[in-house]
Amino acid sequence: MHVAILDRSWQGWAAVGAGALLAVVCVVALVRTVRRRRRRHHPAGLLAVTGGLLCLTLVAATGLLAVGVGTGYVSDWAGIATVGATVVGDAPDALAAGQPADPPTPTTATAGRTWDVTIPSHSRGVPDSDTYLYVPPGYSQDTGARYPVLYMMHGAPGTSADWFTAAHLDQVLDGLIDAGTIPPVVVVSPDLDLGAADEPVDMPAPGALHETFLVSDVVPWTDAHLRTVPDQPHRVIGGISAGGLGSLLVGLRHQSTFAGIVSLMPYLVPEAPALHASASALAANEPLEVIGRTTYSERLPVFVGVPSGDDVTEGHRIADALTQQGLPVQVGDYVGGHDWSTAQTMAPDAITWIVQQVGWTSPAPAGTATPAPSPTATAG
Repeated sequence: MHVAILDRSWQGWAAVGAGALLAVVCVVALVRTVRRRRRRHHPAGLLAVTGGLLCLTLVAATGLLAVGVGTGYVSDWAGIATVGATVVGDAPDALAAGQPADPPTPTTATAGRTWDVTIPSHSRGVPDSDTYLYVPPGYSQDTGARYPVLYMMHGAPGTSADWFTAAHLDQVLDGLIDAGTIPPVVVVSPDLDLGAADEPVDMPAPGALHETFLVSDVVPWTDAHLRTVPDQPHRVIGGISAGGLGSLLVGLRHQSTFAGIVSLMPYLVPEAPALHASASALAANEPLEVIGRTTYSERLPVFVGVPSGDDVTEGHRIADALTQQGLPVQVGDYVGGHDWSTAQTMAPDAITWIVQQVGWTSPAPAGTATPAPSPTATAG
């Protein structure tokens, strides 16, 4: 399934060019100013140090931006602004109980909206989450409709904005919805506070309870503040890399909460040092072990995305193990690396297939919501 994504990479390269120009101007201005002060026998040491640090900061920032644009992590001004705000900005205030989460700019008939909110955490070791939301075209106009939800997890390290700045998931979904390929859906992408080698699962004490946060904090918050259909058939969990492994494990363990799984670029052995410090914790989070000892209470479709740049045998071993348990499994093999560019290619196929498998059709009218079941684990 091909979805056209508007190429705005020229904006990213324009920002890189502007940054490079500013860095050159900074160096030239600093050199001239220091020379002028020395000719007049004025002290220039502090100025040289301060100005030098400023110029080096500009050079480093421009270099990082060039890497981000070159790898497709950011490609346009909006993405650059979002990443910048995520890194240095303050998280939004948490919404009051019962206050709806509405996009700052209303949706239109053809375009959804993304923005960030704060989801409070009551789970050990997990801070409040600066979470990005997507609501579909028509959300602001049809105030009686309720929607199914995709919970999408980033990789490690990563941020809640990655699915939108790097994979352009909002544009992907707008295109799929506009074409009638899928019904309108809501997306919730929480920041899971992952380290460079980490997975969004519960760590042994005193480690962070990422999985508990997702199931016990994020899902109830979503149903309380967004117009969702708050039941298991209308929830799917997905992710990339560490988030892809996490979505698989969390989805298997919480079948009463999620009806389907999108696992992109999963792998066989978790990387978190806290898991490797405990043989039992590691075994409890190795996908083949979990798949083999899970009790499958009902049909659970799983999409597994495998990039050619990975060891493709790992993704296929996971898919084969799921198939042996009788689950409906779709394996997508893609030419590409373990990166967001490939994730962008995978997303339309994965979302289209999983939506068909779980049977989402159209937004539910007002009054059809059912109480959300209590999240419980079904894995042994």
